[in-house]
Formats: sequence, structure tokens, C-alpha cells
Amino acid sequence: MSTNADEIALNDLLKRLAAPVKAVLPKLDNDHVSLLAHSLLPSSSRSARSLAYLCLSKFCDDVSKYPSTSSDSSSGDEYIVQTFRPFLETTFNPSTTENEDTSSQPESCVPATCLLAALFPLSPKAATQLLTTSMGEVGDPLAILLEVAELPSPLQPALAELLVAAAGTKPGREVIRERAMEWLKGAVEYQAGQGELGVLCAVALSKLGRQDDDLANPQGAEGGGEASITEIGLEDEDLCQKMMSHIEHTSTSPNRSTAIISTLEGLSILSLRPRIKHLLASSPGFLKSLVKLSPIPTPKGGSLPVTPRGSMDLERDLKSVETGLCYGLTTILVNLTSPKQVLSAEDEQMAKLRSMALSAKGKKLSEQQEEAAEDDEFESEEQVKRRVKAVIAAGGVGALTGLVRAESKLVKEGLGRLCRNLVEDKSDRLGFVRDGGFKVLAVVIRDLLASTTSTNKPTSNGLRTPTQGSPDLDVLPAFQALAKLVITTPPTLLFPPPHLTTSLNSLTPLYHLLTHPSSLLLQRFEALMALTNLASIDPSIASKIVTATITPLKVDATWRGSGRDDQVRIIARIEEMMLDDNELVRRAATELVCNLINSSDGFEYFSGESSTSTSEQPNARVRSRSNVLVVLTSVDDLQTRLAAGGALAVITESSMACRALLMGDLDQDQTQSHTTTFTTTSKRTIWQRVSELLDPDEEEEEIDENGEKIPIISSAPTAVPNLDLVHRGVIILHNLVQYTLGRPGDAKKDGLKGIKDADVEGNLMGVLRMKVGQEVLVPTVECLKMLKRGTVA
Repeated sequence: MSTNADEIALNDLLKRLAAPVKAVLPKLDNDHVSLLAHSLLPSSSRSARSLAYLCLSKFCDDVSKYPSTSSDSSSGDEYIVQTFRPFLETTFNPSTTENEDTSSQPESCVPATCLLAALFPLSPKAATQLLTTSMGEVGDPLAILLEVAELPSPLQPALAELLVAAAGTKPGREVIRERAMEWLKGAVEYQAGQGELGVLCAVALSKLGRQDDDLANPQGAEGGGEASITEIGLEDEDLCQKMMSHIEHTSTSPNRSTAIISTLEGLSILSLRPRIKHLLASSPGFLKSLVKLSPIPTPKGGSLPVTPRGSMDLERDLKSVETGLCYGLTTILVNLTSPKQVLSAEDEQMAKLRSMALSAKGKKLSEQQEEAAEDDEFESEEQVKRRVKAVIAAGGVGALTGLVRAESKLVKEGLGRLCRNLVEDKSDRLGFVRDGGFKVLAVVIRDLLASTTSTNKPTSNGLRTPTQGSPDLDVLPAFQALAKLVITTPPTLLFPPPHLTTSLNSLTPLYHLLTHPSSLLLQRFEALMALTNLASIDPSIASKIVTATITPLKVDATWRGSGRDDQVRIIARIEEMMLDDNELVRRAATELVCNLINSSDGFEYFSGESSTSTSEQPNARVRSRSNVLVVLTSVDDLQTRLAAGGALAVITESSMACRALLMGDLDQDQTQSHTTTFTTTSKRTIWQRVSELLDPDEEEEEIDENGEKIPIISSAPTAVPNLDLVHRGVIILHNLVQYTLGRPGDAKKDGLKGIKDADVEGNLMGVLRMKVGQEVLVPTVECLKMLKRGTVA
């Protein structure tokens, strides 16, 4: 059958399998199975292999959706075995073929071997059963393949591919350890003839060291695989070197090796281990060859650009790429650049269990401790930075432009992690932007958001059906990479013109980074700092942040109603962070609020001044927000005090905010219905608190060994007021005095009494004796004049 005829037949089969689901199991006859097997041959076209794998995947998926009426959970696997077993018997059992001699020829076994290799990832139990079930006197297919593949032939690389696929599954690893280790040992050292055979066997052996899920059985756990490899005289470094050599050879060869994706898969597994990371990063030639495998963007030609200048859509008008290659390459680069993971208490306990399992199998505890110490050295902060620099020097940032073309959510998730790792060091960020990394990151964030926020329309009963996105995708690393870039990179360099418009695309990812239920404190802190920088670009952006609401990711859509109750208001989350126990987070939130208040919406939100409101009294929430800012002017951290003082200096231009501040702290009975309020226990008035901004910061007294205070001996003043705090305090006092003197009757008298009790006039006179500029001197003099006139009146 010709290639075109094969593809037509495969398309017809795929359409039949993809037809509307019926209450019967899908069926493949022997002709269909033979078509699939021959279409999976390495000599078949790429489109034919893709169609064959899609048909096989659809068949296995449909079978899994229709379990038998019996209680046997493996009935789906039995049906798959029954479907493919006749073709295997025809291939391997001489008694069932017209010409008994053809069944023993290596070439005749290749289609069945390719079929089993494709079946292993889809149905490991069924594939293992097909491979190990005896067919009479000739034995099982695995025994036949191992015997026939002793001599060089096209069957050898096909069998190696089969063992690579089987080693990726737990039942397949058990079979290989029992029966195929000697064949792999011989083939991995084979140098003549087919160069791909050795590297494929190295990939299969590298998979045997993977940790099985069941730690209760040490024989099948990590120790079993490592012991088997060690016994035949092979180490991870040896396997890695063979795969590295293959990558370097492939990058210089005009024809790409068919084993390259399997090689990348093997390296992605080995590169999880610290010593392998060090080995890979220590070879600049290998890193350049690895990066060279990335697809090269090939936009359509023409005399004029197809897309506008500054466009972030890198995937338009580009050819498709191999997803498997992009995934393997991305995974390796992520492993090389990732810092050491901080283990939770549960993970540490699991690691101890693995150590006990290895000790039980003869691996001495001292050897484990020595290896752990060496791994810790390879995972130090300096070593991680060195690996990141090596990847960047090899062209890792430029490779992102090709990798992002893969239409895979897992690849996009990996690219988000890679971007985060590459911009961890501040010194690498400008180069990352210059080489096009930010444009790639924008595409990654766009696609990840589309995958995690897609929601179906409500049904007739008012409920929403589950989302079609992938809520399990880890989108936070990509968002964190964006935050790091926004924090340190000028907007004119980061965002293409017009900056005011293109910068808005960064708001939603930062909102999610701030509100995501799984975000770390560091990620929320960086989101606050990034939003602060964006708010400083223009007041219109600050207004958008104040009014923004967002539906957090990873919310079960089945139980959503209208969606209104699920939304989180960003400004409310920022207010919560202003009261965080962490000093840096509290500072970042307060600085963000200071920037937001410079916008019209921010000013109205915190001052209570609104053109639509008819009330003359501030509500409890406005009073609470004002009181929080007042309290933050007294904390130990200078930057937080400056930010809070700056916010108060702006909002006290509003009479509503002045009234809220002069009303004092909220009483407990007034705040019972307001969960967002902040109640203080101090009895100091607003005049006393603001006047403290004019005072010098007191030096902390040192304590000697006996617990006694050490007197400070100095001929110069020990403390000097912070002039920035003085400036803010003067402006706040000026606004409050002006408002107080404009109040009628008893309200004015009470205000003047508070001013006198706090000695505001004396504090302002002290400012005149400081070396201050006109921006401080002018409002100070005006405030003293107002107090003089108000007292005389």
C-alpha cells in the first residue's frame, strides 16, 4: 500500500473512532492493526506515524471509558490484549504463518515491535501482558525479540525503542530488570554499525533508576534499579556521557537522528540529579549543541513585515514543531537552572524511607551521607548561578523563541519555570529582555491564562459545567518571572510602545500571583512590588488596580453561582497585606497604597471623598483605612513610615478624610460588623501621632552582660529627625489644622484643645530651627499663622 493510501486509510479509521460515542466498545480488526503497525515504522512519513498514534490513543482511551459489567478492573486491558494478540501471533508464531521462515527474520518483527512500543505509554499493563505471554513452544514475544536481535539488523534499534518505552512504566521496568539487562548491557557498549542503538539502550537504563511509586516494596523501588545497573558496571555518568556525545554529533549532522527525542527524555531524567547537572553544565560544547536543537522561527518572507512592530505573537505564520523535542529540551534546561527544592516535612520523611530501603539492600549509610554532602555542594547557590550563566552563554534565551511554538500546555508551563530561573539574578534581566525573552514570556503567560481560566456557559439549572482548561498547571513561576522583570526593568525597555497600553497586559498575571491560594509569601511580595512600579507609570493604571476584581484560579466551577461571590477585589487583598507580620511585605503593600492614592479612584477609596455620596460622615471602613495608615506611621521600619505618611499627606486634602482621622480610633462595638477594620489600643490622639513624625528617631540603648543600660556618650546630638518624615508630618498637620479651624462651635474648640495638648505649635517651631527646604518651610509657616489667627479668634 502506498504512503498516500496509508494516510487515507488512517484518516478514515480515525474518523470512525472519533465518531459520537456509542454504548459499545470500539473495534479494530486484524487489517486495522496491521495498518497501524506498518504506519508506525521509522521509514513511514511523519504524518502517517502521527495519525497511527492518534488512532491507537483514541482506541485505548475509548476502551478505558467502557469497563465491563464484571468487577474486574482490568477488563479494559484484557480487551486490548484480545485485539492485538492475533497480530502478534501471526508475527511471532511460525505455525500460524504461511511461510514459517519469515517469522524468524528480524525485519518481519519490526512492525510488531513498533506497535508494542507505541502501546506501552497508553496501556502499560496490556502491553506488558502482550510482551510476556507465551505463544506455545516458541515462547513469548520478548524472548523471541531478544534472541532474534542478537545480530545487527533493523530490529535492534526498534527493540531498543520498545525497551525505552517500557522503562517509562512501572510494570515495564520490572520486566526489563528481570530479563533484558544483559541485552541492554551488550547493546549500550556496541560502537560499530548503528550509532543510535547504544544511546537508546542508555536511555532505557537511565529510566530504570526512576523512583517507583510504591515504596513499600524495596525490591521494586529505587534501590532495585540502581543495584541492577551497578552490577553490570554502568553508572549514571557513563550513560550521560553517551547521550551527551549523541547530542553533540546530531547537532553537526545534516540529518537529525531518529533517537534524538528519546535521548532528550533520558537526559531529562538524569538531569534531576545534582552531579549530572554539574556534568552537563560543565560542557559548553554540549550546551551549545543542546540549545541548537531548538526549532528556529521561520516567518513568511516578504518585503514588508507581516506583523506590526513590537507584536508579541511569535506563533503566527510559523510552521509546526515537534512537541516531544520541545518538551524534552525545555525539561533539561529547567532542571539545569532550578535551585535546590526546599522539602516539606513529609518529603523529608519519604527521603529517610528511601535511605532505609537502600541501607537494607547493602548500601552503607556512610556512602549515602557522602553522596548527600556532594549533592548539597552541587546544589549550592553559587553552583546554581554558574549553571544559569552557562545556559545563558550557550544561547538559552534565544532558544525560547523556537520552543514557545510548541502547542503543548506542559511545554508552556516548563517555559514559565525556565524564564523564572533565567531572570532570578538581576544582572541577567536586561539581557533576557534584549534577546527576546520577555516577548516569549508574554506568549507563555497568555497561553497559560487561556488554559486555566476557560469556563463553559451555565447550563439550564444555573450551574456551570467543569472548566475545559487545565487548573493543575503551575502558572505561578511564569507570573513570578514577569513580576521580577517589572520590578527592576524600566517600562520603556520592557513594554513596546505605546507603554501605557501594552503595560496593562501585565496586570492580570500579577493579580493572580497576589491572590492565588498556592502563592508563596515571596511571590506575593514580588507581586506587590511589581504593581507598585506599574502604578507609578500613570494614574490611570493605578485607578485600574483600585477598581480591579479577579476570580482566583483553581476554584471548582461546578459549585459556582453567578460568579460574583467568587471574585476577589485586589485593593482588599492589598489592605490585608498592609497588616502582614512580615516587615518587607507590609512595607511593599504600604508603598503600593501610597502610589494608588495618587489616582482619582485611589483617593476616593481611602479618603471617602466621592462626588456620588451625599453623606457628610465617613463610614466605618473609611475610618478603619485611615487609622491603619496612622498606625503604620509609628512602626519601626522607616520606609513603611514614609509610605504611610505620604499616603496621609495626600488624603488629608479631603475634608472627609480629616473628619475620619479626628474622630479617633473605632470602638469595639462599632467594628463588630466590619471584618476589615483595624482597632488600636493606644489612647494617643491623631495630633500626637502626627507630631511624632517631627521628632528625631530615638537611638536604641545597648545592654551590657549584666542587663544594665549602657549610657550613650557623645558631644553631638545622638538623633536627627528624618527630613522626609518631617515634610510629610508638616503637610498632614497643615491640612488637619486648616480643617479644624473651619469647623463650627464646639468642634473647633475641641480641636484646638487637642492641638494644644499635643503641643503642635511647639513642634512646628522646632521645624523652623531645622535645615529644611522651602517645600517644608512654607507649609510650616502657614500652619503657624493659621494657629495664631485661630487662637486669637
